[in-house]
Amino acid sequence: MKRFFILICCSLLLTACETLDDLEQGVSTISTTVAKGSATAGEASQGGAIDFRKDEVLCSVSGDRPQTEARYKPAKIMTPSSTATKNQAEVLYPDGTKEWTYIVLPSHKASENELTVGGEVLYMRYASDDEDMNQDKYRSNEWQYGTITSTDELFKGVVEIGGRPMFVRWVRIPE
Repeated sequence: MKRFFILICCSLLLTACETLDDLEQGVSTISTTVAKGSATAGEASQGGAIDFRKDEVLCSVSGDRPQTEARYKPAKIMTPSSTATKNQAEVLYPDGTKEWTYIVLPSHKASENELTVGGEVLYMRYASDDEDMNQDKYRSNEWQYGTITSTDELFKGVVEIGGRPMFVRWVRIPE
């Protein structure tokens, strides 16, 4: 009887998913929730555990553009930059793409006391204003530099970057 129930559940799960990637994401979410015990989707959307992996740093995907004009994605360093590699690092992006990049930019999640008007931060232009976020979205979006234009709503967890309100929990500080 137990096997029959598991078979039915698996069948429903497979037919409800559009792709195998959706299935893998669903299983990953269930595994994470079970491992954390009381964790809920609401906690994930508040930015609790959402961050880059411990061995990932932001790396330029914009060729040799200047640092403040480049676009970035998190990646794992496969070959560090050196004179032998003409100051380029070989990196592995979350989607499996390997490339050589000129800029490797360590960063950390911003705290409200680090944010001042005129300060430079890193943010996701099309996602840092999203209330809901998941690990995959946080690691697959492009990041760019922006200038803080207002801190009037920090009490709400919001900072204005380039005239647009963005959630502080989705903003990073370059190191």
